Amino acid sequence: MSIRTAVAYLSLGLALALASACNKPTDADCRKAIANMRHLLETDKIASSADTEAAVRRCRGNSKKVTVQCAIDAKTVDELKACNLIPEPKPEPAPAPK
Repeated sequence: MSIRTAVAYLSLGLALALASACNKPTDADCRKAIANMRHLLETDKIASSADTEAAVRRCRGNSKKVTVQCAIDAKTVDELKACNLIPEPKPEPAPAPK
């Protein structure tokens, strides 16, 4: 492989990495979204700073800008649920017949 080909592959890899990072929310936006979610869900009084930092890391790694903005703008729990950030509880499995 020539140097030119190697540089082309590296450039392509870097471009793909940067393109995927463009849709990630900022640290500040994640903090706003988390604060609003905790306020709406009435859990803002019981959260510790370690919980907040873990939530920010998950937000930055797994969320998209539009979803985080939706959580920031939500004024009700129903609006927050429409952002698809709150997993719906799974129904309990039926007990096995005896």
